[in-house]
Amino acid sequence: MRLICLDDDPRVEGVLGRFLRRLQHDVSFHRSITPFKAAFLDEPPDAVLLDLGLGRESGIDVIHWLADVDVEVPILLLSGHGDHVLDTARRIATASGIRVLGAVSKARFVTELPAILARDVKPAPAGKPELGDRTRLSSRELEGFIGAGLVEPYFQPIVFPGDGSLRGVEVLARLRLPDGAVLSAEDFIALAESSGLLYAVTEALFGRLIAMRGTLAVLGLKFLSVNLSQETLRDPRILGLVSRLVAGLAGTCAIKIEVTETTMSADPQTMRTAAAQIQLLGVSLAIDDFGVGYSSVRALAELPFDTLKIDLSFVAEMLDSGKALRVVHAIVAFGRSLGLQLIAEGVETEEQRQLIASHVDLAQGHLFGEPMTGDALLCKFPGHAASAPCPSRVCP
Repeated sequence: MRLICLDDDPRVEGVLGRFLRRLQHDVSFHRSITPFKAAFLDEPPDAVLLDLGLGRESGIDVIHWLADVDVEVPILLLSGHGDHVLDTARRIATASGIRVLGAVSKARFVTELPAILARDVKPAPAGKPELGDRTRLSSRELEGFIGAGLVEPYFQPIVFPGDGSLRGVEVLARLRLPDGAVLSAEDFIALAESSGLLYAVTEALFGRLIAMRGTLAVLGLKFLSVNLSQETLRDPRILGLVSRLVAGLAGTCAIKIEVTETTMSADPQTMRTAAAQIQLLGVSLAIDDFGVGYSSVRALAELPFDTLKIDLSFVAEMLDSGKALRVVHAIVAFGRSLGLQLIAEGVETEEQRQLIASHVDLAQGHLFGEPMTGDALLCKFPGHAASAPCPSRVCP
């Protein structure tokens, strides 16, 4: 692996250089920012080792510069200032779109660097394929697509983390265009909201779910989660729509409504009323992205939630950050004390699963499956669908 290191301590070059070359890495060192930037731009490396303390400028300045040059090279953070600074720098880098391989105290780099560098430095995940003008829908086009039945549900598995067995699904709206391209919610929901079509999207999605009752019954799901936005919860028609979904899937699976803390704090009185009325329909409530907003605890105290979903940002950081791991443990203890079901979001690696498995009831994330069609879900979990043939068009 070809590495470039920026550290103003001359002792680091000798110690770290010998150590990294013994691990068969090609590494160049720079003690000041200007030559580092020139070398980086001349030939971008496989990864950057970045010290946070650099005299007049800091590693934080370099992080912002790396984000501005928009070259997708991961970084590994080094510091002698303690784990709290490393945790903060990692969050700054991640929020800036930079992939962080790890954050290591200089006192521990001899023991921790080999494991970090032994991981494959894979290219950052490719973005969604460019859909060009197909994402620039007009409200008239969107209304037509909704009327033509092109809104469809995708399902992300929610599993028991111990063995990966399917327990529920989170439903995510997709729009399948006439040419076969599939748009994710972020490509059309904002337009639906600004055009007054959000209720129509929700109605179409719920209708498709009811039509899939047979498939859902075969899967033996304990529950099905759907997300409702602030705008949808304010619509007086939503209670009738939720009631229709409950009746349409009666005897098949329970219904869970997911709302974010931000949604609940935007209009507390309206949201309290909607939450209470929804629960009276026999629907359970989950607070999504817990820990991101500053009013999450108050939302749990004031509203009838029975499920808490730990935000994926904490799950993603807990292997590299002792502070993030302690936050996860605190959220788990807090949720347990309130008798809430706990779901960990964003589980992407086996290491994360092992770490979280004994602490939460359920988990979801790309390790267990990305959002998929109903047919693909039947194939992914054949043990749950033994009585149903696997559709050959979606199974290898």
